Amino acid sequence: MDKEDYQFNGFTYLKNYAPSDESPIIEHGKSKPENIFKYYSLTKYSVDALMNGYLYASHPIELNDLLDSSPFLFFTSEKLDFVLYEKLYGPVVQSKEELDKIYEDDANRERLCQSYISTMWQVATNLFGIISTSENEFSPLMWPYYTQEKGFQIKFTTEKLEKSIQQKFPKNEQYIGLYPVNYVEKLAPIDISPFKSLLVPLYYSTNIKAQSWNYENEWRLLVSKQNMGVPYSKRGLNIQKDYHIDKKNRYVYYDKEIVEEITLGVDFFNSRDFEIEWLDSQNIKVKTLKSDSNWEYESLNLFMDYVFQNLKDRLFYSGVKYELDENGVHYLVRTKEKMEIEKVEENTFVLTRTNIVKKPAYNSGLA
Repeated sequence: MDKEDYQFNGFTYLKNYAPSDESPIIEHGKSKPENIFKYYSLTKYSVDALMNGYLYASHPIELNDLLDSSPFLFFTSEKLDFVLYEKLYGPVVQSKEELDKIYEDDANRERLCQSYISTMWQVATNLFGIISTSENEFSPLMWPYYTQEKGFQIKFTTEKLEKSIQQKFPKNEQYIGLYPVNYVEKLAPIDISPFKSLLVPLYYSTNIKAQSWNYENEWRLLVSKQNMGVPYSKRGLNIQKDYHIDKKNRYVYYDKEIVEEITLGVDFFNSRDFEIEWLDSQNIKVKTLKSDSNWEYESLNLFMDYVFQNLKDRLFYSGVKYELDENGVHYLVRTKEKMEIEKVEENTFVLTRTNIVKKPAYNSGLA
């Protein structure tokens, strides 16, 4: 059998074992959005990612939903073949007797191959990374949840980002593709017993999320590299030590020039982190403050300098605006206003409002 597939909720998960095959791993009926957006909280890590032009490809343990890409999404309805255990454990066990004991203890009605599934999931996710993006530009939920209103959002042209990643991706490693998340009413585990490898079940598990997450309109960039690491210590009650060769194995680089826009959160310039002076109704002077409450002082300075040097013509500021519906009733929408920025002295900048405001189309839901 050269091809395996699994269909669920209008999506088809595929693996073609032909050596030269480069077909998609997930078939769906959605068109790629023209633009995708990445939301960041303000930390030294997000600043470093912006300045050095990379996206972090998370391990499933690092995702913010316990059930997202989880080993709980795998089960087997049948006793797995001994050959699978031999392939997985054979290189590390000392004798055939030990291997037979592992198989006897795990491949029974009580255990249901739990150790095999867990170990295979760890092996597979060491080679797998997930980059979450959204097609939502003005989401009233994404801003507070992912940026705490203090972080930032960067905008990409989808085609340019994918092309740039592919050009910079290391040889002998794999950029798998960009796929929409499959939001489902019920998270159903997949039976791995019909498949000759864990690939189709892995694609499935890393693509489905509960319907309650659908406000994110998430699109995922999937990548595969050698030794991307498994951060066991981030999972509760787990005593395994982290497996890391190099954290940078999870960095996925792109050309920094393709950033279309950067938008700062509405609380980015707050009086705990900045000295703020309104020069007039259009111009605001801001200076980073070094204080006990500002733990990201150095990151703020690096960030502001980088934005001024590289993104000043693409800078926006998040905001809120009243609109009128067809009945003349006011309602609120998230907006972004283009800002000009000038550096007047060390760590001090003047922001100028342009009154050029972008907003979502009426009745566009949470986007």
